[in-house]
Order: sequence, then C-alpha cells, then structure tokens
Amino acid sequence: MKESKKLQALMQLDKQYLFQNYGTRLPVCFTHGNGCILFDQDGQRYIDFFAGIAVNSLGYNHPALNKALHGQVNKILHSSNWYFNKEQIEAARLISKTAFPGKTLFTNSGTEASEAAIKLARKFGLSQSPKKYHIISFTNSFHGRTFGAMSATAQEKIHSGFGPIVPGFIYVPFNDITAFKKTVRKYKGKICAVITELVQGEGGIKIADSAFIKTIDTVTKENSILLIIDEVQTGIARTGKMFAFQHYDITPDVITMAKGLGGGVPIGAIHTKDFLVDYFPKGTHGTTFGGNHLATAAAKAVLETLSKETALHNIRKTGELIIKELSLMKSKYPKLIVDVRGIGLHIGVELSIPGQPLVLEALQKGLVINCTAEKVIRIMPPLTISTKLVKEGLLILDSIFAGATV
Repeated sequence: MKESKKLQALMQLDKQYLFQNYGTRLPVCFTHGNGCILFDQDGQRYIDFFAGIAVNSLGYNHPALNKALHGQVNKILHSSNWYFNKEQIEAARLISKTAFPGKTLFTNSGTEASEAAIKLARKFGLSQSPKKYHIISFTNSFHGRTFGAMSATAQEKIHSGFGPIVPGFIYVPFNDITAFKKTVRKYKGKICAVITELVQGEGGIKIADSAFIKTIDTVTKENSILLIIDEVQTGIARTGKMFAFQHYDITPDVITMAKGLGGGVPIGAIHTKDFLVDYFPKGTHGTTFGGNHLATAAAKAVLETLSKETALHNIRKTGELIIKELSLMKSKYPKLIVDVRGIGLHIGVELSIPGQPLVLEALQKGLVINCTAEKVIRIMPPLTISTKLVKEGLLILDSIFAGATV
C-alpha cells in the first residue's frame, strides 16, 4: 500500500514522539467520519466494519450524541465525585433500567471496571473467610491490561515479561462444565467470584455455551460465589440485546462495561445487585475522572438511543444478514473459511490462514476490518449501520476472499 506524502509525514512524527507499543500501525490516519463511513488524511472513503474496537456504537457525527456533547461542553465538563452529578445519576438510572435494578460505579475504561469488580469480589469473599479470595476465569479470556485485570486474563502472552502477577486467579478451560465443577469442589470455601465473557472477543469470537453459563449461574448461587459477567465488548446492545447476559436468562451479580458506552468518549462502569454496595464503603474505591459530566452525558445519549426497539431490531437484522452472507461465502471458499460465528453485530470469521494480510487488502479497497487470535476476522461495525452499507462492505470482503491464496 503506497503511502501519500501526508501519511508519510505523520508516520515519521509518530515514530519520533510516541511509544511503539501498538507495533506497526495500519497505514491510514482517519480524520473524520459520517454515519458509518470514515475518511482518511487524503479524503479517501472507508466503510467501517470495526467501530474502533466496538467503541463507536453510534458511528460518527450522530445527532443525539453530538447534541449531548455540545450541550455539556457549554455547561460543565468535570467537577468531582465529591459532589452530586445529575448526568451521572441519569446514566446510572438508564443502566439499572436496561440491565437489572442495582447500583453503578463509573470508571474511565474497561480495565478499570475489571479492577473494581475484582476488588469488590475480594471484599465480599474476605468478609466471609480469610481464605475466600480466589477468582476463577477462563482460558483465552481477556479482561484488561492493568495488573489485576491482566492477572484475570488467562493468556500467558498477556502476562509475559511483567514478573509475578496478582495471586489468587484460577484458570479453567472455557466451556468445560466438568473442569469448572471439579475446580469449585477442589477450592471449596476459597472462591469469591467467577468472571467470564459470554463472547470471547480477543480470544477469537468464541461464544459461551448456554449449558455452561447456566451451570456457572447455579453453582455460584449454591456456593455464595459472585458471578461477574464481562460486558466490556458485548454490552450496550452489541449482541442485539442491551447486554449479552440477557441471551442466557440469568442475572449476574456484577457486570462490567465500557467500549460502546460512551460512543467514543472514554468511560467504563460496574453495575451490581444492590446488596454489594455495602462492600465498597467510604474510602475503599474511587476515581478522579470516572463518570464526569461529559462522559456520563455521552453515556446517557448512547443508552437512550440504543435501548429503543428500532435500534435493537436494526442490530439483529443487519447481524443476521452478515452471518447469512458470510455463511454463503464459507460454502464458496471452503478451504479458506473454517467457521462463521457471532451474535448480533459481534461476528467472527475463522480462516485457515493468517488474517492480517486480508485486513491490509481490505483497507486498500476501502473497508475497515480487524483480525484477532491470528486467524479470525472480526466484524463489529457501528450499531447504526444500514443494510445497504452492510451489502457494500460484504461485496468488498467477498472479493478479498476470492483472491486469497490458501
């Protein structure tokens, strides 16, 4: 992909002034967007099938989000969590309405939400027994990159090079009921929580079995263990319901959320059942910026927009269309496409070859996609995407699959 002079200048400055911890960035600098279309430094147009890792839930220039942000900028951005905050209360009320009745604590990101959930679970467990501080998580999970969240993440490559991780995490094979029950028996009275995703995003869009989650729900209730569902990527309507746990007919004790919550404005949160509020008394946890006026004004606008049935219907409809068309492509290219899976607009295409070259080719052709777990093309467009744009993007993807060398 030949870079323009504008892009070459940006690439040079990036290397001069920024950490290179993200590796070689993809050769584009997005400057603005409209709806589900992005434009780069040279004015080139791209269909967005990635939404900035499921963050830009309303796409770009959405009138409701713009109105909320502009209005808030003209009033107040930040005060402090020492004072009452109307926008924070309104956003929390909408989370209670769309998830389950309970209490919300706002953070700045998903990994901070994981940290809060881990601390809360330990306070809960240690109030019962000094040995009850272990937390079960599952292989190929991803819960964040701060120390506690990184330790909860059951992937050696995430831990590597950082020395001892936080003790007390037990890793169990994902979707393995027998191994899960055996672990709970082995650590009886020592486990304070189980944390799991329902669709493992970084792990390759792997979906939790219904029986597996039902078993976890039952066993945690029987043993006074908290069930924490990581909704950082799946929450805020990504799967066609406001939260992924609602597909499983369970009500967890704690959910974490972030990515799509602010529509691009950094924000995260934990939301819990009411009884857990007692385990975070004054001075035990907090954040300076978490849930400030600007971030929660954004969250309120996003929640109001996406909780409407018309919005949820569009997510389900376009998600079903993408999975249907990708399944037809799987029949056309059986040596290339191993599997197509997903819920709502959280979709993965597992390939028989590494996916990153296809991501680069898609970018050249005006389509933004992502590859995770080396061979899984991840499709997570803005939740407002139209059927027309989905079809246009899928035509590009089809042409890339057709030319792939297996």
